[in-house]
Amino acid sequence: MADDSSPRRRSSDEGRPSGGRGVLRGIGRWLAEFLIILLIAIVITSFVRALLIQHYRVPSESMEQTLLGTDDSLGRQGDTILTWKPGAPQRGDIVVFRDDLGWLGPLPEEPPTWKKVLGWIKVMSPPDEQYLVKRLIGLPGDHVTCCDASGSVTVNGAALDESQYLYYQNAAAAQIPFDLVVPEGRIFVMGDHRDRSADSRYHMCQGTQPTPELTFPSIDSIQGKVFGVMLPLPRLRTFSIPSAYADVPASTTPAPSPTAEQWTCPR
Repeated sequence: MADDSSPRRRSSDEGRPSGGRGVLRGIGRWLAEFLIILLIAIVITSFVRALLIQHYRVPSESMEQTLLGTDDSLGRQGDTILTWKPGAPQRGDIVVFRDDLGWLGPLPEEPPTWKKVLGWIKVMSPPDEQYLVKRLIGLPGDHVTCCDASGSVTVNGAALDESQYLYYQNAAAAQIPFDLVVPEGRIFVMGDHRDRSADSRYHMCQGTQPTPELTFPSIDSIQGKVFGVMLPLPRLRTFSIPSAYADVPASTTPAPSPTAEQWTCPR
């Protein structure tokens, strides 16, 4: 009886993996599970960033005090903002848009390949593109002027009371006169800190010549509408469209071509 059971015990022992092989198999399973979880996380992150929510760092002071940009002299980092992609942009929205018009000039340096890959799969913003954040003042066909007798910007004849968000250091510099209609497929944007913002109004003229090709960012360049500040935590807040835009009527003016010269530059 004892002799008959011994081969079976030896056969059972021989079928068991050695301790080293068991550890390796466990590590292999763990790595496979980790890679699957990582892949799922990347897919979800890419989906959310591509279609729903994305974050950006505010690059300049043009939106003070609504948003704070970087200032190395003060040791201050810019606000990290969240944008919401779904839905059409509306007047009064704070929007992030791609710098298709070259307002920021060329990139300071070529980004590394790994950043380009992460940008391509939407884990981060494409590093070979630059972005700006401004307030959307006019949509296609809107008649936008500055300024009326009280010094207000008007949209389709309605004066905007922008005291809710404007930050002035030099009111005269912020009231550059203009009278124009926003072209088809384009927007007119300005910063909340008007005398520190190289915005649509700033790019309206080069010398004495109107430059509509530099004035109006494309609607398609909009990456999202800013709905809140995420960081730093003491500045955590959300945004909505200011009440100043509630009474702006719909445009009744046909939107002109994006290259149509509609205004006269100051001499």
